[in-house]
Amino acid sequence: MVLALGALAVLPSGSQAEVSSAGSVTPVRTIGEVQLRQLASAQAIVGLPLEDARTKVRQTENELRVLALQKAMDDRDLAGVRLAVEELAGEAEAIAAATVQNAVTSYRQTDLDQSLFEVTDLNEGLRANALGDAALVADTDVFEDFRNTNKDLVLANGNLEAEIAENEAIQARVDALQERLEAEQSWLLVLEEQNLHDRARTESAQTSIWAQSLGTKQGFYLRTCPVDGPHEFIDSWGFPRSGGRRHKGVDILADIGVPIVAPVDGTVEFRSNRVGGRSFHFWDENGNYFYGTHLSGYGDTQGEVRAGQLIGYVGDDGNAAGIPHLHFEIHPGGRGNAINPFLDTATVCSGASYD
Repeated sequence: MVLALGALAVLPSGSQAEVSSAGSVTPVRTIGEVQLRQLASAQAIVGLPLEDARTKVRQTENELRVLALQKAMDDRDLAGVRLAVEELAGEAEAIAAATVQNAVTSYRQTDLDQSLFEVTDLNEGLRANALGDAALVADTDVFEDFRNTNKDLVLANGNLEAEIAENEAIQARVDALQERLEAEQSWLLVLEEQNLHDRARTESAQTSIWAQSLGTKQGFYLRTCPVDGPHEFIDSWGFPRSGGRRHKGVDILADIGVPIVAPVDGTVEFRSNRVGGRSFHFWDENGNYFYGTHLSGYGDTQGEVRAGQLIGYVGDDGNAAGIPHLHFEIHPGGRGNAINPFLDTATVCSGASYD
């Protein structure tokens, strides 16, 4: 079962993506039982604009706070009922103990013929009857107190059972609302990261880096810098190029021969072209595509590689003669969806300049 979440630039872990004819990216998430339950909880915000989703999550947060307060008050009420039951039970126990003590005292103080109790065949039943008679003579009011206390205790126990049931019902509502809030926050996070990438494509580098600091993971799409050595670069997205083209990547300047490594786990292919010369084509497990060109040489391994594994060397091949650098592109969801890679690259690389 799959769910289309809309044209999001950020793909959640475990997602795939479909590219429309217009070039937009539509992530599709495969849902297991847990995710399906979370999705049902988050339905209230799926499809909402970012600001509306934020408002809805705040409403759920407030609702949970109110319910949590109600639960805390009910906990105190329940504790009071438990204490009342314990006090009544203690009182009943004390009355019972006093009754026995009074019976024993009365029994010992009676004017009954003591020789009766010295008879060897007097059984325990007879002694018990004598003891009970003595207790009744001693204090019949004690038994009345005991009966009344027991009645109160029965009522209190019934009230306690009702309070426990009510408290458990409130807790179930708290748990359900907490699950719903967590699901809504999860989907809101996807929208927030999409918004950060939108800003990265349209606003200044300084603003983009500030927005990146609010993200959930380093570099969004990158785990490590693709140039493993001294380097420098600026935000050159959209700079004019020959033939009326616009720059669709970031140029990471470095000396010829500086190692180029896999930016994430994935699959790499080596191919040359007329403009860039030696180039690499790279896909991660989520279908995101990365492109690098102007290499002076390739690594020893094509196919599956790990983040940080050598895949080539910086050069000036193709139309970059005399200016060694790695031209690097990021295409979320697949080739043809290039975004400004400066934000991601600056997060995992040390050589970014914001001037």
